Amino acid sequence: MQICEEVQSSLILYNGRVHTVDDHDEVVSAVAIAGDRILATGEDAEILALAGSQTETRDLRGRSVIPGIIDSHNHAWEAGRLMEGVVTFGVRSIEELKQKLKEKARELSPGSWLQGGGWIETQFEERRMPNRWDLDEAVPEHPVVVERIFSTSVANSAALAIAGITRDTPDPEAGEIERHPETGEPTGVLHRSAKMLVRRHIPFGDESSGLTEGAAEAIFRACCEYLRWGITSVVEPGVTPSLSRAYQDLWQKGELPLRVCLMPNWYGFQLEHDEDRMDRVTEALGIYTGIGDEWLRLGALKMAVDGGLTSKTALLSWPYLGEDRPREVPLRLDLSRLKGLVLRAHQAGWSVGIHVVGDVSQDAAVEAIWEACQADPRPHRHQVIHGYYPTEQSLQRMAEAGIIAAVQPSFTYGEADGYSDLLSRDKQESFLPLKSYLEAGVCVAISTDMPSAHFNPFWGLYSAVTRRGLAGYSLGEAESIDVEQGLRMMTLNSAHLTGEEEIKGSLEPGKLADLAVLDRDLLVTPSAKIRDTVVELTVIGGRVVFDRHKGWE
Repeated sequence: MQICEEVQSSLILYNGRVHTVDDHDEVVSAVAIAGDRILATGEDAEILALAGSQTETRDLRGRSVIPGIIDSHNHAWEAGRLMEGVVTFGVRSIEELKQKLKEKARELSPGSWLQGGGWIETQFEERRMPNRWDLDEAVPEHPVVVERIFSTSVANSAALAIAGITRDTPDPEAGEIERHPETGEPTGVLHRSAKMLVRRHIPFGDESSGLTEGAAEAIFRACCEYLRWGITSVVEPGVTPSLSRAYQDLWQKGELPLRVCLMPNWYGFQLEHDEDRMDRVTEALGIYTGIGDEWLRLGALKMAVDGGLTSKTALLSWPYLGEDRPREVPLRLDLSRLKGLVLRAHQAGWSVGIHVVGDVSQDAAVEAIWEACQADPRPHRHQVIHGYYPTEQSLQRMAEAGIIAAVQPSFTYGEADGYSDLLSRDKQESFLPLKSYLEAGVCVAISTDMPSAHFNPFWGLYSAVTRRGLAGYSLGEAESIDVEQGLRMMTLNSAHLTGEEEIKGSLEPGKLADLAVLDRDLLVTPSAKIRDTVVELTVIGGRVVFDRHKGWE
């Protein structure tokens, strides 16, 4: 038995399968909590002996316990906005999408905005994007915007009219207003920065607006939903000052439902940003990565280089299927500035997290971080985000410099069924190579990137293990991992990403009592059933924050 100190337990969970995710991946039958910390883990008899007259005991009846899930890349504010509208993950056709929008519109006051999101065209039976006329047919009387999982949104005619978008509206810089090939009329499909033409008219749709009341409500809504899925911590990437204020407002009122690490918005992340303000971030207050407490803290600066894979805006050295050369794509950050920016952040004590999708962009980001670490060897938690196609050199340098891979197998779940039309078979099989990362000695943290993928963490775990998408399409098993490895990536490794591995991420005496009780033991669950996992109980700091049954008796 491991025990923290000789104090009375306040909560004991016993007769289960407790996955400690410690150095030995020990599995025991019981865990004792004292206050907000893990008191002890071990077998039933020795743990129950720690009970006092005020101790609450719960019989797990064979259920399993895991450390609280740390979703290390999750846009909670965006998710909360989306949850207020129509969540489109798993919708199988445009007709079904239209029906869901129509049903939601009945709940709204006249003329109010209706938002939705979380779709990709390959999930629809029609195998195409929806357009303004589809949305008009469903909801003609409200302005409607539905967001694709990355880089694109679709607006109906009412929303386009509010934004003043007509056939004569020029494309904005780094964006495209898609137009009908015969009439020249906008189809409602808006790519990249063109999204902002509509988005800035949506209440709380522009995070740079300085308005925080609606943002705090959205954050609270999303975080409360996450508790139902065993998520006890999130990392919110790319926060602006107004979003930081919304989080701090919740923190000061004691109303944060779970633990949060904020990644301030820096170069390249937003479609539009203030260069002068970006320049001031690293020096303005003299603070740096790691400041905060166990509930709210600052993490790495969020940066971005390229776009997405399915939007064909990834910076690649090879062509997409059916094309004869690599694409020239719009970059979100001038690569000639990357090394200087990373070094500036590093020397000021800030870690960076850089969005990279293509192999060329990942090589550039890794090289910039590696050189900064060579010039100034200091502690850091630098990370590459997404990291679909690391080269051998990137893998080697990531291991040497301790660069973390912050990746999302949830994208495999949501997108893989369409990869046969996008990628050659060898590029499918080498996509998001979790096994190669591990074999190279790179620390891997997995997350959902909600709302670019669904926030159900077990969908991502399923795809990390099986390499299969929602409809079952396989990317091959060469880069698959086992459940124990995946569990560590979504708990302890994600705590390492935020510099908190000494206080959370595993069930060890003295660490924060953040945990989830599952309806099954993931280690013996058939891989096809991992995605069906149900969370029975979520505990944060020793306090039950979600109980599916309100007690099992």
